[in-house]
Amino acid sequence: MKQNMAQGLTLFACVAALLVLASQYSPGKFLSEAVVALAIGGLVLLLCFVAWFIQGSLQLRRVNGSWTKRMSWSRKGAMMLKCVPANRCRYGRAFFGPGRVAFLVLLGLQLAALAGPTPPYPSSRAIIEITWHWDTYTNAALGSDLWPVTWGPDDHLYAAWGDGGGFGGSDSDGRVSMGFARIEGSPEHFHGFNVNGGKNPEYSASFPKKGKTGGLLFDQGILYAMVNLQDGAWPDVNHVLAWSTNKGATWAKADWLFPKGSGNFQPARFVNFGKNGDGVPAPHAGYIYLYGAKQPAQDRESDALYLARAPREKIRERDAFEFFSGQDSLDHATWNCQFALAHPIFTDTNGVAPAGMVYNPALGRFLLTTYHTGPGQLGVFEARSPWGPWSTIAYYEDWGRMAQTGEGLTCEFPQKWMSPDGSALWAIFSVYGGSAKQGVNAHDRFNLIKATLSRAAGQKTAPAH
Repeated sequence: MKQNMAQGLTLFACVAALLVLASQYSPGKFLSEAVVALAIGGLVLLLCFVAWFIQGSLQLRRVNGSWTKRMSWSRKGAMMLKCVPANRCRYGRAFFGPGRVAFLVLLGLQLAALAGPTPPYPSSRAIIEITWHWDTYTNAALGSDLWPVTWGPDDHLYAAWGDGGGFGGSDSDGRVSMGFARIEGSPEHFHGFNVNGGKNPEYSASFPKKGKTGGLLFDQGILYAMVNLQDGAWPDVNHVLAWSTNKGATWAKADWLFPKGSGNFQPARFVNFGKNGDGVPAPHAGYIYLYGAKQPAQDRESDALYLARAPREKIRERDAFEFFSGQDSLDHATWNCQFALAHPIFTDTNGVAPAGMVYNPALGRFLLTTYHTGPGQLGVFEARSPWGPWSTIAYYEDWGRMAQTGEGLTCEFPQKWMSPDGSALWAIFSVYGGSAKQGVNAHDRFNLIKATLSRAAGQKTAPAH
């Protein structure tokens, strides 16, 4: 009877474990509520099986002598200790047999799967926690996603959206492929205006049918955007640098590309600093930085980010770009014009979708956000340099009560809305589809929320390097 029960429980646990493991590591990472219930049920039964395993089968063999002690079951189900001759002990040699070893391995896999992905970097010693104030959450521009942001010379924030009408529009009303907006006021009382494209824009759309950007930067009065031309099936697309000399009213594009192709650099976002590109720490001054992934093979996901830079005055020249290629014996960054020699600045085997990087001057830290897949799978990291080494502030599977299905797109902390001590922040973020429609329901819109960083006791501001 016990043998049949054990076999049945093991089979059930095996199915549950396989479903959880598949949900954690399959490309789609789909985990339905039914599978969750099954996994929890399997875990409960596994714990019962562990109790039976210990209570009904544990035996202790005497080293010297012909007697063996074992725990066994009475006819009424109560435990009792029996002493039997060693040659009559049927289970003594099978205690660590193949079946039980397989069970223990299965139990470990089950618990590991239910625990979720592991953060790629150790916990931060400088910033021990980030608290999200969901009571401050608000949204706008329903039907428009992406929303990268930068700080302009007129003290306003500038942002971009995709596939919608921007502020005051909808998914269909004023819809453009890519539009640009200006955000005025404080985070508690902001006002959004459509500058280029969208509903009731100040200027007509420069990208009405094709084009997307996840990265904006204001520097020396010029607004830059790294544009996905949408000239192929993702991720096989070309990228081009675009710029506006009139705060987004009109746009020009470079006559060269970051070309598509497996293994090529895919620029995604700029590293943002202060107002109009000011406030760059001395070790990084004079350069504009952007980062992105290496184009993966079809049906594969990116798991690393790479960093490029160019002198501020030569940002429109392709030959001016060079890539981070490691550090020398003195821990100084080295750079190379060939991307083939580039070293990743960030790696996460759970997946990497870059969401934002900004310098926090009060803390002397770069803050990096990434999604390791879905809307609820947000990671927040910090480092003293834009190439790391990184430490983990937070690593979620259910951020905003969202989960794995859908896409995490952006999450940025504009420096303009940081408190003087660097602890209070406001995040502008964008998520799309699937579980983005759950929890706070942040799907396909402009989202804003306040957050607070908690510093370690006695932690002092350290300069960037």
